Amino acid sequence: MIATGYILRFPLPPGSNKAFSLWGLTRHQYGDIHFWISFGLLAVLVIHLTLHWNWIVTVIVKRCHAVQASHPSLLRSGLLTLVIVTITLIAFAWTAQHSVKRITRPIHDPRGPNSHLDGQTGSTSSAQ
Repeated sequence: MIATGYILRFPLPPGSNKAFSLWGLTRHQYGDIHFWISFGLLAVLVIHLTLHWNWIVTVIVKRCHAVQASHPSLLRSGLLTLVIVTITLIAFAWTAQHSVKRITRPIHDPRGPNSHLDGQTGSTSSAQ
């Protein structure tokens, strides 16, 4: 989700659909992937929260009654995780930014010959 969001915002900004591709996909194709990933993650989140609701309530009640100082090893592991995630995101961003290619020929769109209109109306002539 983060990866496709980054791709849609920076390497393939709005207006770049006809001119650029990244790893063989255009901005609109990444938009479709982004939508379905977000839909799937939302469904998983709802299922997860539903299945673990009793645990969530129990933990919140316990935390409200007994606030303690963080353990040093917990702080170290949290910082290490933050550093690893940050390095991974920076590496992905660099790779995506440097892998964008200009489209030299039209990419076949399975939605049909008028899919470039993106919802706009207009007449096109086709040879029969």
